[in-house]
Amino acid sequence: MRRFALLLCLLPSLLSVFSANNDRFEIVKESGRYRVAVNGASMYIKGVGGTNRLDIASANGANAFRTWGGTVEAVKKNVEMAKANNMYIMQGIALTKDVNAYYDERYKNEKREEVRLLAETFKECPQIFAWGIGNEVELGKANVAEMWKFIDELARIIKSIDKKHLVANVLCIPFALDSVAAYAPNLDYVGINSYGSIDKLGEMIENTAYKGPFMVTEWGPSGFWEMPATAWKAPIEQNSEEKRIVYEERYNNYILSNPRCMGSFVFLWGQKEERTPTWFSMFVEGNVDGLPLKGEKTPMVEAMQRVWTGKEPTQTAPVLKKFTLNGKEAIESVTVKPNATLKGEAFAVDKEGGKLTYVWEVLKEATVLGFGGSYEPRPERVGQVALTEENNHEISIGNPGNYRLYVYVLDNTGYVATANMPFRVE
Repeated sequence: MRRFALLLCLLPSLLSVFSANNDRFEIVKESGRYRVAVNGASMYIKGVGGTNRLDIASANGANAFRTWGGTVEAVKKNVEMAKANNMYIMQGIALTKDVNAYYDERYKNEKREEVRLLAETFKECPQIFAWGIGNEVELGKANVAEMWKFIDELARIIKSIDKKHLVANVLCIPFALDSVAAYAPNLDYVGINSYGSIDKLGEMIENTAYKGPFMVTEWGPSGFWEMPATAWKAPIEQNSEEKRIVYEERYNNYILSNPRCMGSFVFLWGQKEERTPTWFSMFVEGNVDGLPLKGEKTPMVEAMQRVWTGKEPTQTAPVLKKFTLNGKEAIESVTVKPNATLKGEAFAVDKEGGKLTYVWEVLKEATVLGFGGSYEPRPERVGQVALTEENNHEISIGNPGNYRLYVYVLDNTGYVATANMPFRVE
């Protein structure tokens, strides 16, 4: 009986020993380059944004994923996914963009308690390599000293509890790095979200007071706010082949080549509606009523496999060279009368010589728009989805308005090429 009682007394300490994790993450500088190190062994972060299709990410060469927030239970699920796919996590901690909250002790106390709980729960977790406090919170009116001081306070709270993980903030306006340098010295690095202006990112960072390391925590195609538009202000989206080229060029020329950059998280490793269903999506939709798509990979997935592994993929996506409507491209602002015939043509080839099929869909132009990546509903479909073996399809619309014709080019190997064309009926 005494032996049993002694074992019960020792059990908590035994459990703590077994649950303890010796992995420690830090930042090192090797040959003038910053890197994340695990127990002294450096690694370059090859990350994806989101928790979708992590099996494909890992198989293609990714070693990390990023989230934007979550409860303890949600983080536990992220940890299990990381274990299953042999990946690390930059775990987000959500903060508001409402400037008033940073003068509100009630809000700040809630966040302090949330951060303490997360740090205490996961301080030994070997899958989390960093905490990301906030995402683009400097947008709008929140870029104030009080906000940055609070972010630094949260970093101090985490570090007082969790001695093994890195702490960062994610921003999107490079000049906000001056505020980081002035008010948030306890951050280990900074994440920066950058799209069409990524070619100028290195120069912009150098011209700030911040002199530490960074990661590009979101990047991808040029955003809808950066692209040319039609005469009625509909932004023109790059087709998937143009995006593939952009992804490879931006990764090699502006991420991998920067000695202060410790890696990146490509956006979005999944699918979301943001102005269109395809703009930032590296996979297409699945389970949409009447749409014969199953979440296929776009050429941007192929691009990341190429740059992450340094090897040529054995299977590639269809190459969509050009997409026209009545022989015109999007920049020509295609306008027609009601019920006039519109002929879409997709000029695509398959490098492996596979047979291509084409899916055609017309959606109304998006009018319910989010801010900073917030939720947007899928626009209303007009007419029926068509599936053809020919590379062209004719439509007509009776009601005046702004629309887009979408084409999806399938090679039936799990890849799909995409393009869309804004047009107006008036």
